[in-house]
Amino acid sequence: MTTKRPALLVLATLLVALFSACSPDTSRKEMPTVNDENCKSENLAQIENKEAREQFASACLRRGPGFKPSPKKEW
Repeated sequence: MTTKRPALLVLATLLVALFSACSPDTSRKEMPTVNDENCKSENLAQIENKEAREQFASACLRRGPGFKPSPKKEW
């Protein structure tokens, strides 16, 4: 019974080391600035990360004086 505890401790340590080494790549490119040139569809298509592309496209749609958010509704 006492010989299993050191083996479990070693196994737990190895699992923690294994999972901490498998972190995602954190070196992502920064999003370009929101302007007329960068908001063209050709330049939007060059952003590889889908989430970043959608976030940037959303920012492009909301820029300028033409964007008016919907009024807040109280239900």
